[in-house]
Amino acid sequence: LSSVELAQLRAALAEVLEEAEGLTASNDKFSLVPSDDGASHVVRRIFNPFVQHQAFHDLVFNPKIVDVVEHLVGPDIQLHHTKLNLKPPSKEARFEWHQDYPFFPHTNFDLLAVMIMLDDSTEENGCLKIIPGSHTWGPRNHLFAKDGAFSSQLEDRSVLEDESRWLTVPVPAGGMELHHCNMLHSSGPNRGLNPRSAIVIQYRAADNVQLGGNVAPGNGVMIRGTNPYRVRMIGGIFGLPGQISDPLQRDG
Repeated sequence: LSSVELAQLRAALAEVLEEAEGLTASNDKFSLVPSDDGASHVVRRIFNPFVQHQAFHDLVFNPKIVDVVEHLVGPDIQLHHTKLNLKPPSKEARFEWHQDYPFFPHTNFDLLAVMIMLDDSTEENGCLKIIPGSHTWGPRNHLFAKDGAFSSQLEDRSVLEDESRWLTVPVPAGGMELHHCNMLHSSGPNRGLNPRSAIVIQYRAADNVQLGGNVAPGNGVMIRGTNPYRVRMIGGIFGLPGQISDPLQRDG
């Protein structure tokens, strides 16, 4: 993104966060965690920014993003959901190793996450980690927790044992990271003093239909192309998500 676009998004974030001042518990708009000193609470996630501010709504349609998505999933593109991860300096603001697909399974795998960084994402403030090639392994069973992917984890953690396969993915402010719905990814806590805010946009091919999991505001909105009014199905047996209270709390 340009410096102007980035400034507009940061201003929008500050405006939305004004509504969280004084909150001591999570609600349907904000997810909070205690600060490390226990004296206050900090926002770790804004749910559904697509409907919280016009700047975030417009970002979802930004051609610089959607052009790349089209190369990966085709010309007919729908929105699945959005969220804004703030990653404040807190040991609680972390994401265990997981895939996205098991939380909201679809009829095919043309489903991906785009992370737009509003701050520099570094190793110190908890940038994303991935296991390259893990998307080819297909969906894996997860142990779901009440707080979603913050503490949900893979059932078989043996695939994580070889740390030499892990790749750290720092991205500068205004940059973009994309990952496949079956890519194993995680991120650690923010050990620094600077925030690591990133808006996550989940896109899908328009012939990819959700089978389970939460349905958020904006789900199914056509971003580009036309609705084919057909479904493309792949063969296989896939688990449906477990009972969790916040099914959209995922993505590092």
